[in-house]
Amino acid sequence: MALNTHFGYCAARQSHWLERLALPLHTLRTLLALTFGLMLAGGVKAASNVPPRAATDRPNLIVVLLDDAGYGDFSITGNPTIRTPNLERLSQEGLRFSQFYCATAACTASRYSLLTGRNASRSGLGQWVIPPSYARYLHPNEITIADGLRERGYRTAIFGKWHLGTPNAANGFNTNAFPLAHGFDKYCGLNASADYPDVTLYEGPSATPNFAGIYHIIDTNVRSNEILQSTFTHRFTDEAIKFMHENRENPFFIYLAYTLPHLPLYPNSEFAGKSLRGTYGDIVEELDASLGRVVEALKQEGLATNTLVVFTSDNGPWILWRKDKGERLNVGDSGPFRDGKGSGWEGGVRVPGIFWWPGMIAPGTAVSQPASTLDVLPTIFRLAGEPLPKDRTVDGRDISPLLAPKIFPGKVPEFTFFYTDAGNKVSGVRKGAWKLHTKIYTQIADNYGYTNVTFNHPLLFQVEQDFGERFNLSAEEPAKVKELQDAISTFKKQTAAEGTFWQGNKGSKPSTDE
Repeated sequence: MALNTHFGYCAARQSHWLERLALPLHTLRTLLALTFGLMLAGGVKAASNVPPRAATDRPNLIVVLLDDAGYGDFSITGNPTIRTPNLERLSQEGLRFSQFYCATAACTASRYSLLTGRNASRSGLGQWVIPPSYARYLHPNEITIADGLRERGYRTAIFGKWHLGTPNAANGFNTNAFPLAHGFDKYCGLNASADYPDVTLYEGPSATPNFAGIYHIIDTNVRSNEILQSTFTHRFTDEAIKFMHENRENPFFIYLAYTLPHLPLYPNSEFAGKSLRGTYGDIVEELDASLGRVVEALKQEGLATNTLVVFTSDNGPWILWRKDKGERLNVGDSGPFRDGKGSGWEGGVRVPGIFWWPGMIAPGTAVSQPASTLDVLPTIFRLAGEPLPKDRTVDGRDISPLLAPKIFPGKVPEFTFFYTDAGNKVSGVRKGAWKLHTKIYTQIADNYGYTNVTFNHPLLFQVEQDFGERFNLSAEEPAKVKELQDAISTFKKQTAAEGTFWQGNKGSKPSTDE
């Protein structure tokens, strides 16, 4: 199915007359999206006419997730040639975690954990990246952020990359594989990464469905369509702005899961050739500008003080492609951390963590305690007044006391984080400042001089002092090694007993648990 030519014509005409105005294109496009949203709603209505809810009364929630962005890909984390002023502004006006983790080092498993608050070993998916042809998907018994928020009267949407399963021949085209079965009211995006040959652009629910009875296929020619791919960031941002306008009088949740800077990279013409960092920088700077458009739209709608925005990435940079002469400059940077995507080293899981909520989070808040994307669901549920499910283990913590301790009092449990490998098996743990590797895995075939790393012969690092993981202290700290080995053994025993929802009658806590 070809890219809609009328869409391309309209986009070209829009760019032509916008370029004649003095304001930046991305600012004007934000105003345009808001204007169209107003028209669709039945006429212009001033945002000031919307009765504001109290900030703590079911706040709006937006989770912005980048794809394969490294810790060092932003000016706020020290990148000297990529300009990200909107992310800097969010940090200055909100909160930044200096030790923030994605739940695991690759996309499907990481997205599972973000949406459920559960370690990837509980998913039952068997591997941390699943192709569109894979039979399994996010199990319908899982409770996602969207599921819980719908119980609280939220309108929910996902714009961007899903990558948690696809209705296909292997699963009988089961619609449980797609977002509308998991608490989302609206979906526009890709079923997987744009480099898959069978990746497709969908929307749903649709009045004219042509897939699985409820979805509409917008385009099947994604991988080879550079023009289409160059529009994705703009398209998904527009969808988010339109959705927030249409639902400005009700609480809403937007999961804005951008498809970039995952390869391949096709910058929008407005940003191409602008960054000193080259094509990769062009992509990241457009993402930053799009983040600015979302925040500006919230302000225009009078919703800023009622909305928490969370910004992060699904995993570290895809440094495997540094071995490819054509793509080696088109991958991100892990900053001071070792390795990247697909590894158990810190570069695979250390990502930016920015939380913005004007009037609730004090400007310029810096938090040195570690946190992770596992903590997003428990925190959001507390803010929305939705109780955590009691019939299964949720591994994340409510970190709202770190966001606004005077408003959300309480003690946050100690950070205990279990690393998982390509088979979603536990391969290490961080507790406090100490990290234990029981297995080395990486996509670049470099063990950094370490051999024979096992549960009985692990590596130990103090990652708050040695965040590059260069000094193995296992021989000097046997008591700490034993403590972390015991933590892994206990966790493995618990996850085995609870099982996964794909194991028939398993997936919930055993009846002996209280």
